[in-house]
Amino acid sequence: MYWHCSPDGKLFRFDYDYYQEAEGWMKLHHIPATWKDARLRCFREGTVLASAENAHMWAAMKSVFKNSQATVPCGIFTGTHATYSKGDFYSIGGIPLSRMPVTWAPGEPDNADNSEDCLLMLPNGTLADVNCSDVYPYVCYRKKQINMPVLNDCGTVDNEYALDCRTGSCYKFHPEPQVWGSAFATCSGEGGHLAIINSATEAQVLKELYAKHPANSMPGNFIKHVVHIGHSEWGDHGLWMTIHGQTLKEAGYNVWATGQPDNSSNQFCGAMFTNGQLDDVWCDRACPFICEKKPDSLLTDDEL
Repeated sequence: MYWHCSPDGKLFRFDYDYYQEAEGWMKLHHIPATWKDARLRCFREGTVLASAENAHMWAAMKSVFKNSQATVPCGIFTGTHATYSKGDFYSIGGIPLSRMPVTWAPGEPDNADNSEDCLLMLPNGTLADVNCSDVYPYVCYRKKQINMPVLNDCGTVDNEYALDCRTGSCYKFHPEPQVWGSAFATCSGEGGHLAIINSATEAQVLKELYAKHPANSMPGNFIKHVVHIGHSEWGDHGLWMTIHGQTLKEAGYNVWATGQPDNSSNQFCGAMFTNGQLDDVWCDRACPFICEKKPDSLLTDDEL
């Protein structure tokens, strides 16, 4: 979570705008997602899926919508849902719908096909219930705190990121196993990317980080002794490239473990062994993973 000075002197990441009436920051995600994926994306960015928990939040959300109707003409997901108990709508923060100053659209809620457990804000500010598996744009929200967290050397309040002076990058080890695509999304939401090895020195950095997390200390079922990192076989057998579009040789590190890549049963995603050498793994198998970010990755141009 990166932070920058907003007009009132408070801090947050540059891709969020401060809304005085909401006493916090908001970001409209134009790319439609399911409600579950929208909630998860907000969480990865250190925010929550916005709900009209009070009149000020409702006004701010309507303002976001008014400024963006050309690109989100149908509506935006709110964080209010009844996925835990049918008909019991609550915000992500636990506020019941009955406490919110909102208005239903005509004919709503209708719970069509007994499958509408998420709420959509329509262009006029009213609400409709919709299927949570439908896709819509959405708004993420971060409330202003009395004492905002202090930045570390990585430009984040997430102290699991640590700057390594040998590479000038910051790294975070995620011990909770995820499939490669989910790992990619997690790093992106944190303002970084799956780690890319650009040199033998960087391989050593990741090897040392990995050594701090022995397999028996990590939760869940996962492939032992490898972590997801940022290279893949880009849809062309044998063409291994980083997620930034370079071949491994161009990126500066092309040291595969003995016998790798073996493409055993369609192993198309990139990983690293505990010894710092490269491996290919199944994209749909959960592994721990390492994120990398630059300290200035989410600063504004004025702050660079």
